[in-house]
Amino acid sequence: MTTYKIGRLLLLIGLILLWSHSTKAQSYPTILIAYHSESGKTQAMAEAVAKGVAAIDGVRGVLKPLSEVTENDILRASAIILGSPVYNGNLSPEVQVFINSWPFEGRPLKNKIGAVFVTGGGFSIGEEATMFAMIRSMMIHGMIIVGGDELEAAFGASAITGEGDFAGKEVDDIFLKKAEGLGLRVGEIVLGFH
Repeated sequence: MTTYKIGRLLLLIGLILLWSHSTKAQSYPTILIAYHSESGKTQAMAEAVAKGVAAIDGVRGVLKPLSEVTENDILRASAIILGSPVYNGNLSPEVQVFINSWPFEGRPLKNKIGAVFVTGGGFSIGEEATMFAMIRSMMIHGMIIVGGDELEAAFGASAITGEGDFAGKEVDDIFLKKAEGLGLRVGEIVLGFH
């Protein structure tokens, strides 16, 4: 075999491997991490969730603020992890509008994984109520709900951002760890389903 033919053969093998790798990467199940954040604190939690998802080989995380999420993003996702700040003991109006925009006819979200995370200004200000409001909406769509990785994050991940030791600073590492654990757990479950 001539050097020219060997070079062409190696090039062909390389192109086949590159194509097969890119095809495999495109077929990974997608986890959409969608959030609303005004102060940047819910965004910090979303980034920690995405870090947990990224730790799982075989899934692809897509991190977007609600304003950038398309209906196609929602329909193509194997899982949706939704984040909201607590507004008067409930989810933010922007998150409610987002949930209300989800396609319902034919229940296209049925059997997708759903998970939630929130940030609240103080203790007992409505973190769990807000998580349950989002979880209820996901269940109406037929989604399968996944909680966090730890007992203290059973309903999802939450952060206190404005009271006691947590006032006046960025999101504390204890809460970011719970968010990362949520992303990790959702990634593992999605991978197990596919």
